[in-house]
Amino acid sequence: MSSRHKKLPVAVLERIDDACLEFENAWQAGRPMEIEALVTKAESPAERDALLTELLALDFDYRRKRGEEPESGVYRERFPDDAGVVERAINDCQHATRPGRFELPTTEDLEKRFPELEIIEFLGAGGMGAGYKARQKSLDRLVAIKILPDEVGKNVKFALRFTREARALARLNHPHIVAVYEFGSTEGTYYFLMEFVDGSNLREVIQAGRLKPQEALKIVPHLCDALQYAHDQGVVHRDIKPENILLDKSGRAKIADFGLSRLLGNENHDQTLTGSHQVMGTLRYMAPEQMQGAHLVDHRADIYSLGVVFYEMLTGELPMGHFAVPSKKVHIDVRLDDVVLRTLEKEPRRRYQ
Repeated sequence: MSSRHKKLPVAVLERIDDACLEFENAWQAGRPMEIEALVTKAESPAERDALLTELLALDFDYRRKRGEEPESGVYRERFPDDAGVVERAINDCQHATRPGRFELPTTEDLEKRFPELEIIEFLGAGGMGAGYKARQKSLDRLVAIKILPDEVGKNVKFALRFTREARALARLNHPHIVAVYEFGSTEGTYYFLMEFVDGSNLREVIQAGRLKPQEALKIVPHLCDALQYAHDQGVVHRDIKPENILLDKSGRAKIADFGLSRLLGNENHDQTLTGSHQVMGTLRYMAPEQMQGAHLVDHRADIYSLGVVFYEMLTGELPMGHFAVPSKKVHIDVRLDDVVLRTLEKEPRRRYQ
């Protein structure tokens, strides 16, 4: 990964990210690309080294998923003039690890890594990392900083995707989406600096019994607006659940952690089943195609997950097995039954599009 750490201009990094995205899209569509077709577009030796490093890691990863066992010798033969780059990239791939148990940094350690922040309190932790309330000294504003698990930085595919995915998340600007102010890595720690939402998450509100069906009906349109906006920007959440829906003091809903499930690799079924307890809990909100490990999960998976959340908001229960329609559980307009049931269709094409 040394090539990636060189201070390449932003324009070069964006070209590299675009090439990697084209490469991944081709693999996911079942039409694998040859690395050679893309590295020839590099405009400098440094850009070529960085691009080749990333494409080698992606190629290695996708071939493994297809049941192959890529051999380093094959790559060396294909790129005889890039022996050093190939050796480092393949070595990183072979020793890449999945995220393990998240070791929480101390407040003192965080303030050393982020001297521009005053860490105020710990907000919580789970499979997606740990969150802290902080004050940004330069602007004298409250923020939330999300620290991703240290182990993810050792995962080649994560490191390659981070800049591209994080940039897309930071571009989301919507009143019902938690804003991302800044992102990056420092001393091996990947982080997001985000808007601080002073309030509760939807899980806490549901468990406290403070949510009436009428209030749920006010919240859901805002969530729909936020998801529509994000989907129009090409960003799919993949982990809609009550914990990721925040309600501020005025009751305004905001969706948090957009795209982190994909970024951390949790959309993969095998990883989900062997991950943390919080990730295991997400299974109850996942669309059937996510459970099957489908590569082409799209925005309709978010629609399914929102349907699960909507049902839970109305009834206080999850729609599992042969569940009753919401109007059989609470006093609501029976027309809402059709709305909920359509979002919960097993076939994506039968849901709202």
